[in-house]
Amino acid sequence: MSLVLPALVVATELAAGVIAHGARDRPLVALTFDLCPTRAPVELDERIVDALVGADAPATFFVSGRWAQARPEGVRRLAAEPRFEIANHTFHHPHLLASGDATVHDELVVTDHLLESMTGRTPRWFRPPYGEVDARIVRLASEAGLGTIQYDVVSGDPSPGATADGLVRTVLSHARPGSIVVMHANHRRFATADAVPRIVDGLRARGLRLVTVSELLAVEPAR
Repeated sequence: MSLVLPALVVATELAAGVIAHGARDRPLVALTFDLCPTRAPVELDERIVDALVGADAPATFFVSGRWAQARPEGVRRLAAEPRFEIANHTFHHPHLLASGDATVHDELVVTDHLLESMTGRTPRWFRPPYGEVDARIVRLASEAGLGTIQYDVVSGDPSPGATADGLVRTVLSHARPGSIVVMHANHRRFATADAVPRIVDGLRARGLRLVTVSELLAVEPAR
């Protein structure tokens, strides 16, 4: 199954078909959070979830299959929130550019099936691990029914020494209409939880409305 993407949101500076932002003439911003299994312990920072829910702030979570297997209760928590969207972040979080077509296909499809079995909804979007993507990966994702999502605002939350003040400053100084912001919710040691309430308030104070990726791109959410 192929997914047809609206041309106005395709980031032409990237590989064709990679979406890094939405339309710049609408005051919408998508907060996104990756859930990767790359470092122990495998966690869900519930403080981020609580902050988003408390602020009635939509968000999209890109979930790896291995993370989902380790934290099924976390997947169920996210799926229970009507303002959240769950998307695909591959199964093992591999370097896809060094992987063959069959491996890429399995990474996407197995994760889709797992997340569908856990949430009742098939993901519509995919984010490549490490931001590594080219036209071949986009094509394979499209064949699996997934649009490829990147970002145009990098919070920097996994970086050693990153502080909440720094994350807030980075996001608020770079976000603009149509932005997709990437953060992480898989480690409590990141400063993200302390930064999220201030990021939400700061974006709203600028007249920007928070939405899921599907809402940003004016695409019906997965059912």
